[in-house]
Amino acid sequence: MTRKKIISFVAVFAWTFICAAADLTPKISSITNYTEQIPGTTVKFEMVAIPGGTLEKGDRKIEIKSFYMGKYELGWPEYALWVFGEKEKIEKEKLDGISRPTTPYGSIYRERGERGYPAIGMSNLAASEYCLWLASKTGKKYRLPTEDEWEYTCRAGTTTPYFWGSEASKAGDYGWHIENSDNTTQTCGKKKPNPFGLYDIVGNVAEWVARASTNDLGWHGKDPYDKKNVMEWMARSAANAPAIARGGAFSEPVVKLRSSARMIETPEWNELDPQNPKSIWWLASADFVGFRVVRDADDAEKSAKPVK
Repeated sequence: MTRKKIISFVAVFAWTFICAAADLTPKISSITNYTEQIPGTTVKFEMVAIPGGTLEKGDRKIEIKSFYMGKYELGWPEYALWVFGEKEKIEKEKLDGISRPTTPYGSIYRERGERGYPAIGMSNLAASEYCLWLASKTGKKYRLPTEDEWEYTCRAGTTTPYFWGSEASKAGDYGWHIENSDNTTQTCGKKKPNPFGLYDIVGNVAEWVARASTNDLGWHGKDPYDKKNVMEWMARSAANAPAIARGGAFSEPVVKLRSSARMIETPEWNELDPQNPKSIWWLASADFVGFRVVRDADDAEKSAKPVK
């Protein structure tokens, strides 16, 4: 072996040793698309890896960490598992703090289609509780997206009014709206996806986001070291914040498919419910609202680590 080769070999060995000792080796991201099968069932759904980045809102730049989002709007096969649970399982879940919805007034499908169609008409509370149930079933922290996460994902790096550009005339290629939907929901995935690979992110059904997005409601202006102040503020915000749905719907004009468009829940969304008090789980007049689930990338990385 020549002197030059010996020096090269020693250098590589030394660098390998240092990297191993200090954990300096490059990390390969574990965030990739995956398919989830709900335990004990044959029901599956697909999750898309969303890389972290920055969302610009006016003069603010909001950091978004990597996460996963449902490839399609949540469908009836997934949602019905939660709605129509077996009595014994429901009683056990109550002990674990898991809630299930009451029986809706009328059919949950509302003659809008079942298999292949998005689940509709649930309240923001119901969507949130479904995520808790799903998390308990899978052992993974599924939840609703924050409003910032939703908009970041919808835009997928774009700054134009619509994620496909500025031309409203192209809306029909990407979403269902009042002019092309026959005023009803459509099966998921028939239109083109956005740049992140998400289908129906605009149109078809509006999508619930988590209440009290800390970025939108002012948490960023609080002293992060004053934990008591921050937690009290967040609790008040969560209780008083309006329920927001994003993305427009089959019943809305094209302008509601803009990446920045919002729909705020009003009492009219449940005015057709004849019950007194009205249901907290179902919105009798809102057959245009649904949701999709998300999961933190950090949660997936923790799950992927071998148990020592």
